[in-house]
Amino acid sequence: PVGASAAAAADCATVSVISARGTWEPQDGSWLLKPMGDQILRRFPRGAYTELAYPAQTPFDDSAPVGVGNLIGTLNAEAARCPDQRYVLLGYSQGAGVVGDALAAPSARIWGRDKGTVSAAASSRLAAIVLFGDIRFKAGEPYNVGTFEPGKESGDPPPRPAGALSAYASRIQDYCVKNDFVCQGTGEFIAHLEYFVNGMPSQGVAFAVSKLQGGAPRQSGSAS
Repeated sequence: PVGASAAAAADCATVSVISARGTWEPQDGSWLLKPMGDQILRRFPRGAYTELAYPAQTPFDDSAPVGVGNLIGTLNAEAARCPDQRYVLLGYSQGAGVVGDALAAPSARIWGRDKGTVSAAASSRLAAIVLFGDIRFKAGEPYNVGTFEPGKESGDPPPRPAGALSAYASRIQDYCVKNDFVCQGTGEFIAHLEYFVNGMPSQGVAFAVSKLQGGAPRQSGSAS
């Protein structure tokens, strides 16, 4: 019915920010990513923020597949219901691995190989993907940003295959700092918390806003 279609369209957001939180962050809002979502949505009326429903616990093999399936399902359902809605995906630590595996082909995943794939409709509406302390960080990717040591990548779980996210390369910023034991394979836990204070989330917000507006800002401090 026309009235029902109009009501559904009225419920759609202009921009939907979906956040996949890090291990042990609360379901009611990532300490790192929720403030980013708030900043992004100040620029866009009728935006929406969603904290992806998944355990964000250990063991990863029990938790992350739930996140992969829920993210794919959320994107596909929203894209079908709201064809004009655009998306920003945010991920930290385990959550960054969830986002990456959801966007990768099933053969490139370690989690959620049986969870289906992101639809073409949803994929085409993804404006920006911003990751921090990625648990599956792959060295040498063109979208890697930060103070990381070239050639170092995540260890256990293993990095994603080279080029697994190439379809989204121009829309990704994958932030990793030197000595972050999660994205560098070796290092310190304290380095994995630097994203809260080092200004990279503000860079990520600027990147996402720029992609939503049609262009990408030049990033500094990157290594390859």
